[in-house]
Amino acid sequence: MLDKAVAAALSSLLLLGAAVAHADGAQVAELVPVNPPTMYYPAPSSGPAPAPRTVAPSPPAASSAAADPTEKTGPAELEDGWEGGPSRDRDGKFAYCAIEGRFDTGHVLMIARNVKGEVNLGMGIPGAELPNGEQWKVKVVVDGKLTRERRALAPKPDMLVIPNGKDEELYTALMNGKEVVFASDADRMAFALKGTKKVLTDLKTCVDKAGAVPPIDTRTKKVATRPDELPEGLADLLKAAGVRDVKRVSLENVPKGERPADMAWRIGPIVGGIRERMVEEGSKLEDLSAGYVDAMKKRCEGGTPTASLSAVEDLPGLMLRTGSVDCALKEGKMHVSLTFFLSPGRLFTILFHEAQEADIGLADKVRDNLAEVLRRLAVNPPSAQPSTQSSAQPSASPAPAQTGKP
Repeated sequence: MLDKAVAAALSSLLLLGAAVAHADGAQVAELVPVNPPTMYYPAPSSGPAPAPRTVAPSPPAASSAAADPTEKTGPAELEDGWEGGPSRDRDGKFAYCAIEGRFDTGHVLMIARNVKGEVNLGMGIPGAELPNGEQWKVKVVVDGKLTRERRALAPKPDMLVIPNGKDEELYTALMNGKEVVFASDADRMAFALKGTKKVLTDLKTCVDKAGAVPPIDTRTKKVATRPDELPEGLADLLKAAGVRDVKRVSLENVPKGERPADMAWRIGPIVGGIRERMVEEGSKLEDLSAGYVDAMKKRCEGGTPTASLSAVEDLPGLMLRTGSVDCALKEGKMHVSLTFFLSPGRLFTILFHEAQEADIGLADKVRDNLAEVLRRLAVNPPSAQPSTQSSAQPSASPAPAQTGKP
């Protein structure tokens, strides 16, 4: 078995700088963020709103204030700042940009805008149990002057969304206003508008540039991500593959251009990671995966590289391929199991798990289980979810990949 120093060095040889490439060696487009904004809710749409359904007995907002939107009960205050950025659909295509801010009442205010200038307002209500699909008549009032009568819906039990269509007057009012109120027949919730001039300008820029902008973040107190924490959807995907005891591996100290993955994790004795990139129109998974494997083999300096790739599977929702790369040195063998898939929206994703010789079986088991989960998702995709990675929630899991831990 390799000692830790050799294993670390060989890991760098195999993975650091391994390019995602076409067969002709051309580099693909910019990286697609692995951890997009968490405020997924229906994208702005200009479609006609359906007729209201029966209003639920419980009011949609977590407040018992009077319904009069002019009544001043003291607006909720922004705790720190705003954060957000672009969101992509499940095919990897740019969909819209969104921002969110957390308030001292525990509520979260969300604003999304798409390329047509259509805007959704959203409110996260911790602990609420809103009936899915129900709708309510709601007034949106800015500074007691501008008023819009809308219909709110509940895409999630703790979330209320108000589609507004294209309304630049409302958008400008939110940028320059001091307070926005959401009022139904039985409820009223007010939010102080702080920092919206900048953040809504940034939001529009994000849309105008199709998401090709840095993350939007005006917070002064950055919330540190726990080192063992993965985005919910990615964690769900690994869990569905039977993987337990997953610990995130920080890549903060590795320069961005040299990182072996967009995100990495450890499962017992093996290390996993994911890379995502948009590729050119007409790109084939066969060529993309072969190019990636060739790049990895070239990094097995001083050793003997071998690789194997399965046939490409043409599934209803994606193209799928699995494989592995080995680098045999006199000290031992390093093995990387690989899962490749390509969405109709040209999002090329690589999931890999690297192991020393004694743990090859575990790495391959994780790979095979992930492939099985992806096959299920391709045939029965989750409804109204933005992407496989951020939303994979299959109803059943293959056999667990045991890590040897209790």
